[in-house]
Amino acid sequence: PAAAEEIRRVVTVFRELRSGLTGDGRTKLKSPSGTLSTAEAISVVTNGLALSAHFGDGVLRPADVAAGILGSVLKDPVADRVVWTEYLEAVVRDRTEWADFYRACREVTG
Repeated sequence: PAAAEEIRRVVTVFRELRSGLTGDGRTKLKSPSGTLSTAEAISVVTNGLALSAHFGDGVLRPADVAAGILGSVLKDPVADRVVWTEYLEAVVRDRTEWADFYRACREVTG
């Protein structure tokens, strides 16, 4: 169940940033310069699973996928950092059930 929740979050982040709109259609978003492909989302999850297995307890957690998402989103270190920070602060922070994901992403974002 924990892995399924993290996978849903990764898919949601990629879908929202790619489309430039939150899932509920209420908030317009800037899109990053990269494509955020399905292959990149799979890579983020696979990398997170490997990290959780080798350095954790085998349970996929937000910290395991946060760095991978950041690496996928930030293709242009200046412009995409603005996009990512705005997404974190305007969307992710307000999702109370995503509080642990928000903290993990803020930690790797710096």
